[in-house]
Amino acid sequence: MDNISQMIKNMGVMAYIIPAVLIIYVVGIVIWSKKRKQGYDKWLSDHPDAVKIYLTTGFNAITSKTLSGRILSPDAYPTIAYEGTKSVIYALPGTVDVELTYSYTRPGVLHKNVTTTWGPTKLSLEVEKGKTYSLAFDKDEETFKFSVER
Repeated sequence: MDNISQMIKNMGVMAYIIPAVLIIYVVGIVIWSKKRKQGYDKWLSDHPDAVKIYLTTGFNAITSKTLSGRILSPDAYPTIAYEGTKSVIYALPGTVDVELTYSYTRPGVLHKNVTTTWGPTKLSLEVEKGKTYSLAFDKDEETFKFSVER
């Protein structure tokens, strides 16, 4: 305990600045997350018949699969939204135009990591009211798979 108190005394003003910066950072992230969620909720309340298209991604200790992109349709929420850790596109029924890129990262033999990227690819997705969809990338066939979840 004496070592810790001595270390804090030796830090001087930095002993107060570092925790203050961390607290401000955490508070900023919480405020930013709440504002972002309010934007999603407002758009969804203005468009009650909106559908959800979940983007399938994955991370584990060895590999990562990332599906990212942008929404081109005016009848959709302008950016990819997040529900917890899931990426989702909110859109009105009809045709939704998106541009997506899929990246797969794995450990390499001669390099630290090897990343393979497919895209960007423009897709037109036909969605119906009251349904939830899933959009994934099939590495073997090198195509995007669009399916109804429920």
